[in-house]
Amino acid sequence: MQRKRNKSHKKAKQTGRNSDWEKFRQLRRQASKAAAKSYSDYLNNHIGESLKTNPKQFWSFMKVNKRECIGIPTLQTNGQIITNDRDKANTLNNHFSSVFTQEIYPIPKLSPSVYSDIPFLEIGIDGVVKQLKNINQNKATGPDELPARVLKEAAAEITPIITHIFQQSYNTSKLPDDWLQALVTPIHKKSLKSDPANYRPISLTCILCKVMEHIILSNMWKHLHKHNILLHFQHGFQSGLSCESQLIETVHDWITAMDNKSQIDAILLDFAKAFDKVPHKRLLSKLAFYGITGNTKNWIKSFLSHRKQRVSVNGALSDNTCVTSGVPQGSVLGPVLFLLYINDINNNIQSPIRLFADDSIIYRIIKSETDNNILQSDLIQLQTWSNKWQMEFNIPKCVHLPITNKTKPRLHSYSLCGVPLSTVSSHPYLGIKLDTKLTWANHITDIASKSSKVLGMIKRTLGPCKPNVKETAYNMLVRPKLEYASPIWNPHTTTQIKHLEKVQHCAARFVKNYHRRQTATTDLIATLGWPTLERRRIIKQAMTFYKILNNIINITPPPGLLKPSKNRGHYIATRCRINTAVFSFYPRAIRIWNMIPPHITAIENPIAFQAAIMNLPFPTPNHLNCL
Repeated sequence: MQRKRNKSHKKAKQTGRNSDWEKFRQLRRQASKAAAKSYSDYLNNHIGESLKTNPKQFWSFMKVNKRECIGIPTLQTNGQIITNDRDKANTLNNHFSSVFTQEIYPIPKLSPSVYSDIPFLEIGIDGVVKQLKNINQNKATGPDELPARVLKEAAAEITPIITHIFQQSYNTSKLPDDWLQALVTPIHKKSLKSDPANYRPISLTCILCKVMEHIILSNMWKHLHKHNILLHFQHGFQSGLSCESQLIETVHDWITAMDNKSQIDAILLDFAKAFDKVPHKRLLSKLAFYGITGNTKNWIKSFLSHRKQRVSVNGALSDNTCVTSGVPQGSVLGPVLFLLYINDINNNIQSPIRLFADDSIIYRIIKSETDNNILQSDLIQLQTWSNKWQMEFNIPKCVHLPITNKTKPRLHSYSLCGVPLSTVSSHPYLGIKLDTKLTWANHITDIASKSSKVLGMIKRTLGPCKPNVKETAYNMLVRPKLEYASPIWNPHTTTQIKHLEKVQHCAARFVKNYHRRQTATTDLIATLGWPTLERRRIIKQAMTFYKILNNIINITPPPGLLKPSKNRGHYIATRCRINTAVFSFYPRAIRIWNMIPPHITAIENPIAFQAAIMNLPFPTPNHLNCL
């Protein structure tokens, strides 16, 4: 059909006759209809059906349409334009290598350790076979070219020899050369894609090495938990902790201060290339201080030493580069090694500090100039720590956020490393946007806008698809953006609630393919069986509170907050002065919790608890807020 159209177009241009142009236009319409039908059939019969048979194929298709798989575009560096894939790979590898730290001597001395030594690791067959059987067979093959599927399916047969290799490696602190090689995938972070500085290196390493790392890490976690080594306000990479748990604790501190008519000055800190800059000898000295000694320390030393990396761009490989610092991003041990390296960052600090891996924030209630000076003194201590341990702050991204309801807040200029910090009225932190009054207005506007853009992409891509395919795409790609960390910022104003619901209303019309306005969106949503987003937030708030009470989320409610009421399993509602506090996490969660019957709050299984509360007649938020 397209060939006929093109041939007719050529003829019409040659003759100029109206009849030939009319014939071309007719063929063009037919070709467009045929192409649209073919695309529709492809979506429904191939892409749509792949949801059931091969979900990975469906999500790969969606990823391409989100423009996340276009590869590395043309790069620019030092005025040069780089288009060749191998040159791109070398350019990126040179940039990744340029941030490595040259260790400064002498190594700082630590005080004598108060921790016992980590036990010698005896690697058992049962543990190895379990790890091998848990391998995701779709994982990419590492530099040793051993496929994940082979390791998984042949686990029972190869476990004895693999166990022997692992034990010998641990005993001798020697690793195969392939285990020290990383194939780096550049992942774009943000800003210009043409700037090599805007990419993060993620290392693809050997699968067997990762299995060995898992075994060593398991032994390390036992040691760390036994001695309670990690900071309690570090929420990164730990079971039972997350960005959400960190935000719950931090925001509660701030809102409590605001409710007491106080001002908080928060300094949001940013480390430059934190994971890549960790100096190895300094890291090893800290491991020894925390009792990570003997064979475990020696194995980790070998794991970090003599590493090499090369970058892959569209299959083209860069030259090999020696890795002289950092913990490999994409490795199993890397995250916990980083946590241990910055575990003493709070030494000599007087103000509260919160950490999620390298995302750091330090803050203080400001009652007088003395508090300003203490916070500034703490920033100087952090600068001293960073110089001592060769961790560099990214000063332009470190900002001062005053948090207060006061009409005339106390103004103060803070500096870090001799550079004045910018004072901002709003700033992103751990996936949400903070503002000076904690109204969450900027955050809600932001997520509604981003969600609408993704929904627009889905509409353009999956328009001809069946409703179940559209619904799955909405549930997986749009709704999570609308609900991330919602217990912290759950809105209470009608305007903000409707702003978010509008996105789901548009999604409902798209899924049902019903764009006429004769039918209310609430009716369409009811036929789909979707609860409103506000009800979903109530359920999530109740679930989060349940997980805190049952130690699934590993944080402790502030002392004195949870006062048992006369009703078994319920609590006395918290009295608050300002709306920001009334509608914050703990006060609102307690009000929701007190509406759940005691026989349900006593349920010990979280899945059973969620099922039990799904159909409870919770009132709308406006009524709930008045309880």
